[in-house]
Amino acid sequence: MPNPLISHIEIPSTDINRSSEFFKKVFDWDFKPFGNGYLLYNNHQGIMAGIRKVESVAKGNTTVFHVTVDQLDQVLEKTKTAGGHIKVGKTTIPAMGWYAVITDTDGNSIGLYQKN
Repeated sequence: MPNPLISHIEIPSTDINRSSEFFKKVFDWDFKPFGNGYLLYNNHQGIMAGIRKVESVAKGNTTVFHVTVDQLDQVLEKTKTAGGHIKVGKTTIPAMGWYAVITDTDGNSIGLYQKN
């Protein structure tokens, strides 16, 4: 049976360099050119993220990926500094931890999760 864990996410962007800067500031992800105007981040532990150029980003009720973070409050501050927005503020998940949802500079929703 194949491993069901998500191994790659792809983020649409109207400006891939701006998006790369945003994710570097917020999560310290270092994207590298991967050809054909595509940028790739690889943590060499099974997770990769790509940024692909699009003409526009459809905002709304779309798939949301969640990033596990150590300090949710700190990441929320970094998000604002980097030009993103807080869509859902820090919210308690009973007996588990906290979550929040931010948007990047193109309006993509990104979930955040901090364990107890």
